[in-house]
Amino acid sequence: RLRCLTLPHDLLLLWEHTGGGDIFETETLVGPAPGPKWADCFDDINEWHKQSGMPSSFVIFHIGHCLSAIRLSDGRYTILEEGSYRVLREYKDLDDWYEHALRDEYAKTYGLSTTTANTDNVTSISFIKMLGIQGSACGW
Repeated sequence: RLRCLTLPHDLLLLWEHTGGGDIFETETLVGPAPGPKWADCFDDINEWHKQSGMPSSFVIFHIGHCLSAIRLSDGRYTILEEGSYRVLREYKDLDDWYEHALRDEYAKTYGLSTTTANTDNVTSISFIKMLGIQGSACGW
C-alpha cells in the first residue's frame, strides 16, 4: 500500500537492517512491507488497531509484552495501553525505547546489564542485528 508518513530516521534504519521480525520470546518488530501470510505487517496491524479505536496520530511498530507506537505529530516513541490507546510512557528515540521498554524486560533472561549507558556500548540496532533477525516477518 502507498502511505505518506514521516517516521524517525532510526526506525527507518532498523527496518533497513532487519525488515522487521521476531526477537526475544514474544516481541515482534512490525515490518514495513507485505510478507508471508503468517507475517505481522505494518499496514494490517495498524489498520486493525485504528478500527479498534487507536487515534490516527499513532503508528504501531512493535507488538509483544507492550504495544509500541510512533506519535506522528512529534516522532516520539510511545508505549500505548491496549484498548484505550492512552500513552503510558514516552521515549526520545529508538535507543531510549529499546533500553527501557525491551532491554529492561529481558535483561535478566539474557544476562544483559539493565542499562546500556557506559557499559557495553550496544545500541538498539546493533543488538537486534546481533540477535540475527533476518527480516522474517516482512521484507523491506
